[in-house]
Amino acid sequence: MKNKFWLVVFLLVLPLVCYAEVTIFEYSIHYAGLPVALVKISLDTSDSLQTITLKSTSRGLVSALFSIENTYVSSCNSAFLPFQFWKTIYQQNVHEKKIVLINQKEGNIVVRDLLAGKLDTLKCDSPVYDILSMTFSLLSDPPDEKEYACYGNYRIWQLEAVRSKTVSLRFQKGNYECYEYRINSELQYDSMISSRTDILSNNIFKNKGSTYYWVSKEAPHLLIKAKYKRFPFSIFLHLTNIYTQ
Repeated sequence: MKNKFWLVVFLLVLPLVCYAEVTIFEYSIHYAGLPVALVKISLDTSDSLQTITLKSTSRGLVSALFSIENTYVSSCNSAFLPFQFWKTIYQQNVHEKKIVLINQKEGNIVVRDLLAGKLDTLKCDSPVYDILSMTFSLLSDPPDEKEYACYGNYRIWQLEAVRSKTVSLRFQKGNYECYEYRINSELQYDSMISSRTDILSNNIFKNKGSTYYWVSKEAPHLLIKAKYKRFPFSIFLHLTNIYTQ
């Protein structure tokens, strides 16, 4: 009887597995003109669930000095509002495994530190994104201007994405007309919980700082390039490949 039950479950799930559409985006990260990391982002789409997975690894000479093996997973609804965000960090002397549970209706954020066995809570009065879901929300329907509340490492950021000029960028063998977005960031809430962490969680946004996205005008809208201003050099992200499986 038990085997029959699992056979029924398998037959129900199999069509979803076979017909799921996964889009893969591959990026190269450059710092001071040098390639330092590879990033692979997958978007797994179903009728009511979007799963975004980002994996980053160091490359070149940097990998010998500073190893990176990081994974982030954002589970969102069809409007890219997340309800769960995982991250697993293995870089140099920093190891983290955390799950962030977001109750959009109640405005509660629960952070479970699985390695330390700790639990922390935050409050947010408006719908909250993470960096992955915020990016894909913007790509899904590029606005003239939009504000986001974004969670990152026990902090809530207020982001304002403003579309300015249009520029032409080259990707593979074609030229793409792209919207340039300036994303202004301001620290809205700081829990004052200290945490050694990775660049995606803690260092992309700065208080009173700016990040830049270049998004293709034609659908499907692609993040062709991004710029994260840092001192003394900015970090650049370049799209190198895209495919489905």
